[in-house]
Amino acid sequence: MSSHKSEQGEEKSEGFCLDEELKSLGVDDLYNLVQNLISKNSEVHRLVLEWFKEKAEASSVAEEVTTLNDELLMEYWEKAEKIISEFNEYGGGPEDEEEEAYQWLNEISELIRKGNISSDAKRGFLDDAFVEYDIGNSGFEDELMHIFFEICDTKEEWEYLVEKLAKRPSDWRKNVIMNIQKNYLCNERAYLEMRMENLHHGMDYWDLVEFYVNKGDLQKALETAEQGILKGEGRLTDMFQFLFEHFAAKRDTPNVERIVRVALTRKSEEKNMLDRLFEYYKAEGNYEKAKEALQKAYKIMRYGNYYAEYKKMKAFLRTADWKQVEPEIFKDVQEKDICDYLRICMDKNMKEAVLHTILNPPEMQWGMRNEFDKFAAKLEEDFPEKITGYYWQSAYRNIPGGNRKTYRIAAGYLAKVKRIYINLLKDELVWKKRFSELKVEFKKRPAFLDEVRKL
Repeated sequence: MSSHKSEQGEEKSEGFCLDEELKSLGVDDLYNLVQNLISKNSEVHRLVLEWFKEKAEASSVAEEVTTLNDELLMEYWEKAEKIISEFNEYGGGPEDEEEEAYQWLNEISELIRKGNISSDAKRGFLDDAFVEYDIGNSGFEDELMHIFFEICDTKEEWEYLVEKLAKRPSDWRKNVIMNIQKNYLCNERAYLEMRMENLHHGMDYWDLVEFYVNKGDLQKALETAEQGILKGEGRLTDMFQFLFEHFAAKRDTPNVERIVRVALTRKSEEKNMLDRLFEYYKAEGNYEKAKEALQKAYKIMRYGNYYAEYKKMKAFLRTADWKQVEPEIFKDVQEKDICDYLRICMDKNMKEAVLHTILNPPEMQWGMRNEFDKFAAKLEEDFPEKITGYYWQSAYRNIPGGNRKTYRIAAGYLAKVKRIYINLLKDELVWKKRFSELKVEFKKRPAFLDEVRKL
């Protein structure tokens, strides 16, 4: 410890200076200090490794950087593994621990992206990580698989990942392995062997179609797609579109029609394929065939978009044909989709019908009130008094038994009422009277009064 003399000649201690004391430590003492800190706090071990890594990177010592990255990879995994293991045991865990685990996994990803990790360390990581991944109860499986794909680089590493996946076979893992064989190992033989044994779903067939397309073997792709639309289960969209577009480009009408028939028979993509058939015939100038496809497409609609279909038919059909089918379609839309019916009514200038509907909504249509607001806004100038009544009732419904959220909704409707009274009805006095009476009625609801204070 250093000291100095004061003006009176007495010695006075300067106190403890950590910086000076650290500088004065010998090699053995400094080593013992760091080891002591590591034994008391595991975070120190990681921080020391990161310090040495920065030092090695600054010196461009690649071999030393790799060694440190190997150490840090397992250090970061140890932190994540502790949490993931607990999540596997209990099927989840606290949100803060989940976030911490993702932070450590992100550190691993960052380490991988920067490179310089040995293959031995990668295999060691895969061995440890697959213990938790195979349990499959933590919720981190997707993120771990993402890291598995990030960490593999060489042929041997990808093969090692395939080996780990193959130890617990499942349909999903088979698909992952096939993806690796096809796109990362470029092992066509291994891919095709597995793919041919696993052709069940439409997406299985489509995967094989894409493989042949990328190889430039169009004939094989077409043959596979033809098999897929007949045998595949589930989603067949891509194959139907692929085949239709191929034959349509060749103006091969018999095959275009055949593909659509298959879609109708399999009850897959019926509407989509009939829409495509309509556009095909339309481009061919075949009005009657196009009309037939258009009407079939409308009849098999199961939900939504009736307004768009109505407009499409009106735009395409000849006047005589449209007059014949329009009444039936108009009635059909009214029964199936009240909002699309109102859109058509607005197009036909049937504003009174729209007003009557929003003021007297059909049964089971109460959930449409927010949609009805859009029509009310379009009717304000034609029926200002009726629409103020609509807005007023909409506001009132949100006040009794309400809360801040519903009071805010009510305030929005009341603002519309005020605007109509002042700008359209030119009767501000009536607005003030009604609004004043409303506030008196709900004077014991300070939160409501606060929400409408600016009105």
